[in-house]
Amino acid sequence: MGYHSRDLLLLTTRPTDWLVYIIAATFLVCLVHYAVGLFLFHRCNRSRGGLRAPPLVPSLFPVWGSFSFGMIFNPREWALTSSNLFGNSFPVRARFLANDVYIFQGAKNIHPFLRQKDLSSFNLHGFLLDRAFGLPAAAVKAYAKDDSGAYPKPHPESKVEPRNRVEFQLERSLQRFLLGPGLNPLARRFQTAIAQHFHTLPIGSDWVACDNFVAFYEQELTAPFLNCLCGDYLLRAHPDFLTNRWAFENNIWWMIFGLPRCLAPRAYRARDGALKALKDWHVWARDNFDPAAVNADGDDPIWGSKFFRERKEIFDTIDGFDLDAIATHDLAFIWGTTNNSIITSFWTAVETYKDSNLLAQVRQEAQACLIIESEAGGSGPPQFNMEKLLQQPVLQAIYAETLRLRISGYLVRHHSHGDIEIEGWRIPNNHLILTSPMNAHMDPEIWSHKEHPVDEFWPGRFLRPAANGSGAAWEFTTEMAQGAWIPYGGGYHACPGRHFAKMMIIFATALMTTMYDCEILADPKDMVMSMRNFGFGMSGPKGKVPVRIRRRTHW
Repeated sequence: MGYHSRDLLLLTTRPTDWLVYIIAATFLVCLVHYAVGLFLFHRCNRSRGGLRAPPLVPSLFPVWGSFSFGMIFNPREWALTSSNLFGNSFPVRARFLANDVYIFQGAKNIHPFLRQKDLSSFNLHGFLLDRAFGLPAAAVKAYAKDDSGAYPKPHPESKVEPRNRVEFQLERSLQRFLLGPGLNPLARRFQTAIAQHFHTLPIGSDWVACDNFVAFYEQELTAPFLNCLCGDYLLRAHPDFLTNRWAFENNIWWMIFGLPRCLAPRAYRARDGALKALKDWHVWARDNFDPAAVNADGDDPIWGSKFFRERKEIFDTIDGFDLDAIATHDLAFIWGTTNNSIITSFWTAVETYKDSNLLAQVRQEAQACLIIESEAGGSGPPQFNMEKLLQQPVLQAIYAETLRLRISGYLVRHHSHGDIEIEGWRIPNNHLILTSPMNAHMDPEIWSHKEHPVDEFWPGRFLRPAANGSGAAWEFTTEMAQGAWIPYGGGYHACPGRHFAKMMIIFATALMTTMYDCEILADPKDMVMSMRNFGFGMSGPKGKVPVRIRRRTHW
């Protein structure tokens, strides 16, 4: 009887019924999976003593984990609203499509994480150079083999030859140039080049329409910077280099996702054009370099800064580094030194010009730092006492607030020499660890003001009344941030270009507002931050930003 009943049940069950049963069973499994995960998550958080593993963030789907399409289509909003991932006061483990990532948030967790000398972004850099910048396979292998670390003394388990220590040699080269003796000569050349370029722009005292202020900065600020960085041959021989550089920037994610050339022709065409120009510059510089033309700072008119000349000597000793690999690294360096500083300079100018009171304060601070040379007769570009300019409170506050409000991305680290301990938490070998500056910068408990919500641009967050007798109305401070202002990361692997970037942004803002009037004519919807190149720091606007500009007759 039982067999007949079972057979009858099977025969009378419709396919749609089976579908309902499967869906119900799947839903039940997911609910049980989430409930168990939630229990384990809170139990791990309550445990005390000993070395602990960060708890796994509970999720409905076992393999899918915490993955969301919001990560792709609206990544900034996703990060700011995913409190289960980025809103915890303790480190957590998140699973994305079966891959585990460790997340550290909150100042008490972020700073120990950033201070870890054994963590590095080297693997990520190698991945980006391969996918986005087209690093040749032989050079990719050199990256994969280098497990020696970024410090003078290699890791004890490493067998890499000293000449093939890619991470250490690149790190040391960058720090010498951007933090060491190369910084001041570069800064002086930049200030002279930018001031002269802005002075000779074909803009008179009558209003001139500009259909996109972003493109203005991408061209007029990047061109003189590149000339002082690597001489004038590159742009003189390849005037389309800047167009290719910014087209590459705006399409970089297509290459990171691994799209073939037929599906992203513009991205690959721009990258190929930029790399071809850089290779031509290298050949020309090698053939035309004259040691007698090197100045006291070590720079020369052919290579520009000695950084490229010295770095080529390093690359020539590393296995697998041919001319293509060198050009790839040069493109990555030029991209890295311009993508954030140029767009940040654009935003500081926009926010300043939009607010007449703020504009007046900026011009007052810039005026106080002007160097008046009677011999020039007022016919040359303005010159500033840079040491004094970089200490002006309102200019610093605009710079800091722009970075707080508009930085988009993550600080990602990796460790490949065994498990690591961070403040009592054990992180297993070969896993990504990250933190989100966005969440720290947009924390209402730290940054909100009763009249100025956290998502509003307000430089007053970084200002406080100056002490009596100082002669100033305000002074710049980051004390209220409680360690939550981290646009450049921190620790040994903090962005080496942070000092130059600050100088560049403040100087460009002071120079532009001193020399020109500007009216912002953009529609507010076009001023929303674009997610087109999310993840690499400063996000530009979603649409074009039309303006009109005129030269000021008096400073």
